[in-house]
Amino acid sequence: MSLSAQGAVVSPIAQRRLELASQFHGRVSELLRLDPGRLRFSLGVSLAELRVPFHITPEAATLFSQGARQLAVMLLSRHRDLVSTEEFDRFLLVEEYATLPKLPPTLSPGAGGPDTRAAADLATLTHPLLTGGVMAAWLGPGGWGRSLVALVIELMRRAFTEMKESRGREETPALVALMLSSLLPGMEGALRSLDLPASIQRQLLTATATGLYLALRLGVERAVREGQPSPELAARIESALGPMAVLGGTRLLLTGGSTLYGCELLAGVPDAEKLVAQYPGGLPVDTVRATLEQVISKDDAMARRAELAVGVSALRESLVRAVRLGEGGGFQGALTEYLRALATRPAELTALLAEDKERKHLTKELRTYAETLKGPSAEALNDLTARLKEYSPKEPAAAAGLARAKAHACYARAATAFVCDLWLERSLFPLRRMMEARTGEEVEGGLEAEYQAGRLYLLSTKQGPLLRSAVSAPVAHLFVDVKDFTRRTQLLGGAAMADFLRREFYLPILADAKALYGGMSQLSDRGGVSVNNLLGDALSLSGTVDRLVTLAVGIRRHLVSYERRLAQTISREQVEAGLKAIEEEYERKLQAARPGVRAIIQREKEAALARGRGEGLEAGVFVSHGPAPLVITLEDDVFGLSKVAIADRINESARGTARSGAARAKADAMLAQERQRRGNPSLAHPWLVFVGAPLSVQVPYSAEAEARAALKAGDLEGARRALEQSLRDALEDAAKQGEDAPGDIYNAGVAVSEVTLLAYQETLGDQRFFRQLEVDPRTLHPELHQRYFFPPGPMRLTMGFHPTGELAEVFRFAGRVMFKGLERKGGMEVWELVDEHGVGRLFARHHASEWLRTR
Repeated sequence: MSLSAQGAVVSPIAQRRLELASQFHGRVSELLRLDPGRLRFSLGVSLAELRVPFHITPEAATLFSQGARQLAVMLLSRHRDLVSTEEFDRFLLVEEYATLPKLPPTLSPGAGGPDTRAAADLATLTHPLLTGGVMAAWLGPGGWGRSLVALVIELMRRAFTEMKESRGREETPALVALMLSSLLPGMEGALRSLDLPASIQRQLLTATATGLYLALRLGVERAVREGQPSPELAARIESALGPMAVLGGTRLLLTGGSTLYGCELLAGVPDAEKLVAQYPGGLPVDTVRATLEQVISKDDAMARRAELAVGVSALRESLVRAVRLGEGGGFQGALTEYLRALATRPAELTALLAEDKERKHLTKELRTYAETLKGPSAEALNDLTARLKEYSPKEPAAAAGLARAKAHACYARAATAFVCDLWLERSLFPLRRMMEARTGEEVEGGLEAEYQAGRLYLLSTKQGPLLRSAVSAPVAHLFVDVKDFTRRTQLLGGAAMADFLRREFYLPILADAKALYGGMSQLSDRGGVSVNNLLGDALSLSGTVDRLVTLAVGIRRHLVSYERRLAQTISREQVEAGLKAIEEEYERKLQAARPGVRAIIQREKEAALARGRGEGLEAGVFVSHGPAPLVITLEDDVFGLSKVAIADRINESARGTARSGAARAKADAMLAQERQRRGNPSLAHPWLVFVGAPLSVQVPYSAEAEARAALKAGDLEGARRALEQSLRDALEDAAKQGEDAPGDIYNAGVAVSEVTLLAYQETLGDQRFFRQLEVDPRTLHPELHQRYFFPPGPMRLTMGFHPTGELAEVFRFAGRVMFKGLERKGGMEVWELVDEHGVGRLFARHHASEWLRTR
């Protein structure tokens, strides 16, 4: 701080806060923001839900809390004469006291580099108890302040490096500043745990928090000097670690003796909250200052307190300057000690100013003594003498050489800086809420797993990136879903079906999975199998691709047996009753249906009757491949511990077990024709997985409403015309997409994505060798044609052979699928793992050796 030409104290901190508010004016939405698209990692599906998960290690957090506690004990030790012996003796046993660095009594720093000395000099003018000697010792060797500043510099240095690596996409330093600020609300609690003497508790809390702020400011200044960010980014960093954030709000700044903004705010800051609320888009600094000046001038009591604050501040500025010269050997030690006591004891200075006789006596002695000196020492004492002489209880601002109106303006400037900080804090509140501190209990695997997976910003004293690039290896995800579960449950009964599923579905599959279990914790070793979720008629697992494909084959074997057992479990009476209900249901549908759709309903009836007889129980298995699942844990005092596995590919695998009738409609129609042509009703499909893209017509609501109105009026031609444009658009889209358009899936077997198939081949390595062929169905052995109908067109096959030459498995390209909810991927290639009990067995018997030799 320094004196202006008018004698008023000008605070560099206040000046910077005013500059920041001016910089943000009208641009708050631009400067105080978090753009999800520029963050390297975040949570939430919208800006309102945006969260940035982070963790500050205990070692790093301790530098804040222990640093603050140490500074408080240092200040108490430096000012021990302000408390009784009994109050002070309690602190002799405090851990921080035993390790205190040496505390010089001086206001001057005494030691340290240029940055440390500048911070210590500034500290002396921000609070009477915060002396330069204590501040320099705290920032020097043996002081926790030194480690705190080093931590801020190091974290910011890493942040600037990572911002550069992201090519400026993410403003990592601003994120780090916001994350560090999350520790600040806990500082007052850490200090209060010391049980500081009540007589000076508030002053000590304010002085300590002010010193903490200056240390953070020093660290940020050093880092910004190195990183050379844009003015906008520098403003965001500084704002996050502002005075009001560190001091915990407005109370300590107004009542704890702080002179951070140039003078103690004795008169308060009138209507501060109203002013902040009045300008949500940014503070017009000059308008706010003029408003405050006007309010102060109109209230005599407030004006007097404002003048006193400005006058005392100017006097104390002169005292500090004189003491520093005295400590440097400019004049005798006794006078230096006396003036230092006045500078650090506001009560003594106030008492001196209130006693006109003592003040005049001191003025006379200082003038006489100054006549014996030369140079800066004489100038400093003469300046102090002049201010003491000009001081008057009626016009205290005269000590600063200011008229009353000028003093009001000076105080309004300091109060405006306070309002600027308050506004900045209110503006930053939404951003602070987006920073989500993690404890490790939110997800299974804890903090380390999240950090290694690139899903957590980690602020630590140890070397390492703040946010790691995701290093988790992809895993496979298997989903198995039993079809016709609801109808079967109606036939068998809920309790019997539940018991049956436990014995014939869950337990056999889990037994196979257990045999493949690798002993890992949530796939941390990228091996084995892990159960994600158990549903009423489905199961989700994750693990290595080779083991899950093996498990899929085993599941298929169980399901073949499962179908036979289920058919045997239901009694003849139950079957007959169920079939009768199905007949009655579909007869009602047929009677109410229009002639054009009766054939469709009849086919549905035949399929439903077949399922009711136990002929066609189906279960689909799909294996996808991608990032390992995120397992979140939810603990409730009533419902206990629950775990939920979340992964994009788990959703994909679940979609892959769908059974869309439209997807196999074409294949069923071709099979029906071939059965009739051959006269062989037992002819079957060779495949269990079908992909088809049925023609669909999207009808706008307006066209639908028009068509319905025409039908209601009996105008069939009008209804047709209403839908004509929608049909034309659908036909044009179908023509553009051609035969390669992605479609729906009907999965009654085992299917895998193409990514999974490629990962499976790569994983097996020398355990298999693979052949990729296009096979014309006409070249297949007659026995295959006797049992199955193969549609025309080549079959794309991928065959795996054991090193000994035996056929291990056959994958058939089923087509491209567009899964609902995953349309943004534009469709995916799906392959069927050919059923080893059906066509796969005949492939092995008649064609394996031939295909093995094919190049």
